[in-house]
Amino acid sequence: MAFSLQEAIYKFEMKGENEDAIRILKNVIDKGDEEDRETANFYLGKIQDLAGNKNAANFYYTQSLKRTNETNKAYWLAEREALTSVTFETLLKKKIPTGSPIKRIFSDNNTYLLLNNGNIFKVGVDTLYKVRSNIPGGSEILKINDLGIWYHTHENDSLFYKPHNSKYTTRSFAIDSTTDIFVQGENAIVQSPRTLTILGKKGIRVQIAEKYTGCQIEGFYSVTEHFMVNCPDNALHFISADDGSESYTISLFDAVQKVQIYKKDLFILSGGFLFCYFPKNSTSPKWKTVINNAEDIAIFEDRIAVMEASGRISLLDRQNGNVISALRSDASSMYPLAQGTLGLFTNEGALTAVDTLLRPLWNFNFAQPIISSPIYVDKNIYLIFNNNILQGIAPHYYGMRPLLSEKMSAQAASLVEYGDWKKLPTILDSVFKLEPGNAEAWLFKALYLEYNKGSDKEKQKAWTEAVRHSVSNPSATSLILGRYSKAIGAKFVSLLNMSPKTKYPQFFGSKKNLYTIDPAADRLLCINAETGDLRWTRGLPKMDNSPVMAHNETSLAIVSGFTLYIYDLTRDSKPSTVQLPGKAFSMQIKDNSIYISTWNGFLLKINQNENKMAWSRKIFSVPFLFEKSGEEIHLASLDGDISHVWDGSGQIKEYSTKLQSGISQISLLDSTFAVATSSNRLYLYNTENSEKPPVQLIMENSIASLQTFYHQDKGYILIGLSDQSILLYSINGAPLWKFQGKGSVFMAPFIHEGNAWIDQGSEVVAINLEDGKVVKKFSTPGGAGTPFILNKTLYSPSSKRLLYGFPL
Repeated sequence: MAFSLQEAIYKFEMKGENEDAIRILKNVIDKGDEEDRETANFYLGKIQDLAGNKNAANFYYTQSLKRTNETNKAYWLAEREALTSVTFETLLKKKIPTGSPIKRIFSDNNTYLLLNNGNIFKVGVDTLYKVRSNIPGGSEILKINDLGIWYHTHENDSLFYKPHNSKYTTRSFAIDSTTDIFVQGENAIVQSPRTLTILGKKGIRVQIAEKYTGCQIEGFYSVTEHFMVNCPDNALHFISADDGSESYTISLFDAVQKVQIYKKDLFILSGGFLFCYFPKNSTSPKWKTVINNAEDIAIFEDRIAVMEASGRISLLDRQNGNVISALRSDASSMYPLAQGTLGLFTNEGALTAVDTLLRPLWNFNFAQPIISSPIYVDKNIYLIFNNNILQGIAPHYYGMRPLLSEKMSAQAASLVEYGDWKKLPTILDSVFKLEPGNAEAWLFKALYLEYNKGSDKEKQKAWTEAVRHSVSNPSATSLILGRYSKAIGAKFVSLLNMSPKTKYPQFFGSKKNLYTIDPAADRLLCINAETGDLRWTRGLPKMDNSPVMAHNETSLAIVSGFTLYIYDLTRDSKPSTVQLPGKAFSMQIKDNSIYISTWNGFLLKINQNENKMAWSRKIFSVPFLFEKSGEEIHLASLDGDISHVWDGSGQIKEYSTKLQSGISQISLLDSTFAVATSSNRLYLYNTENSEKPPVQLIMENSIASLQTFYHQDKGYILIGLSDQSILLYSINGAPLWKFQGKGSVFMAPFIHEGNAWIDQGSEVVAINLEDGKVVKKFSTPGGAGTPFILNKTLYSPSSKRLLYGFPL
């Protein structure tokens, strides 16, 4: 057909003989292969387009777009398809019900579903084809590919293989307790607790005992015909498919997180680096590049896409690892979609498709997250949101043609603007069928319920959904959050520029600034306390999800590994550093000094004026908590020892006692040292009279938080229990009141001007310290976190990365 195509193109482009060209091209469509048909449709579309026949042009452009493997041509076709169309795109296509929940998904060239009822189906275009297994009942299926089924029976003493075209099992192998299997053509590698076995066409080629125990099969490197095994020794071992010998090994300092093969190159994610290897030539990397908390890598358009925990997506040059482009997103996973597009999926159900430079092409919100990778069948795409349905989506959509849900949402906006509330519900129902997570439609529903005095439950649901989905719709975020803040009486509701991995951030502040840490992105954020807008961010060293840190109005101290970093919050400068004798466990800033306890039992004092260590003392052999009072520091180890040291020297003043239970919380007010234990007991010690026996209080549940404070010149103890109850005691241990709470994240009230503020799920409440009664509430539909108060404003973050600001 190549000659026919050349002839048709010549007649069209050089001689203008369109009728002859059309006749030849239609013949190519009838008799040619897929590539020929794609080209023929492409030129037929151009001919009809130039002739002004938009309907015919649109048809041929669409057919060509379905078949093309060229990215630039796909973009061009999508643009012409949009310009020649008079319809809107419906992204959601046919649903394929499975009839039973999906148990496992197996992907080869085709995709196979194993259902809970034991049935097996191959996924086809808009349908499922049943695969008859004919294997014994009670068997566990380990692998399904295009050739057959691998399984073991309930005895678990052998591995069996049955081809799809046979009624009977044709091969069995003496391998018991199979934990993993990888099949490549006629070769397979099988992992069991004590052996690694390589199988060939004629049976077991070799069994290797013990050596690869605890390893994970990563795949097959076809360039050298080797299986790759990822082992606990932080190495990738290459095992010959022919004789089981280990030909070479790639050893790394950290564990191998992810392996990706593309052509001859091998990409490995490990310990904050992305490595590129060509193992056939060398076990040294071709290049490596620093990656911050990377979670996934994917091949995209001959490049490497990297997703970090912060949501940042980077596109790297495959040849040298240089960053070509980057995008900050809320993505929790990424998968290729249509030719030249990458899909970024969030945990909230949003999908953003980006082009080859990571520029957003279109957004859509399914209102629920996908639970597995997309299924591709003949360039059709199916997503799984629950275990019973495959949801088809428009496989060749590039965002150049408007979505029907967008059009109907615009109609709903017009009805709201003119106050036509009667027609609105019908339009909104249609929008939700087309796009369940359309943020603007949920906003309009919330406004409709406000106007028509809907129930509080209905209004809360609508506002929650509107706010939740506004995060993935930048064009609507400010509008929705602005209307939302007015509805709940907030000063502002802002979207925190934080990683979706960071849940319920903790705040501290001074003057007009709020500060918080984003551990997943290793960043310090400074936020305008008046508006909730981001002022600036600063990079921090790599840290754990719950970093050890302390702060005052002008500085932040934070630990990474065995290094203390001290930041000046008043200016952008490099931090001072101090090396620690152990990993930090607890830290405080008091009286212009930084105090740190370590997991191996050291107590350190660092003078903030010079940011140098004043002294370091080994006190215990286990982690401990501490509180400073005057010239003394009072210590309580997690295994029950209580001690007291001098602040000036760190020398031990005295050991007072050892409790029979582990210590979980401590707090200090003047001479009263409150110690909570894992046995639900609270001990009140007198630090000025060690001979005096402690007051002992028994709690009904474990103690989650413990605070001591003054109110109207009297000392009090506030306790939060794991059952969500809050109790107030006098400093002498007399019970005063009990408040039964619900839905608090950390059970850590914030005490301010006679009230204890606490998050309660969908609201923040103020509990009066006099009688334990709720005296004020702020509504936080969708959840709230531990409150913080600064400059007569109450701040509360939610797990959806929203920051509420309420005037007091």
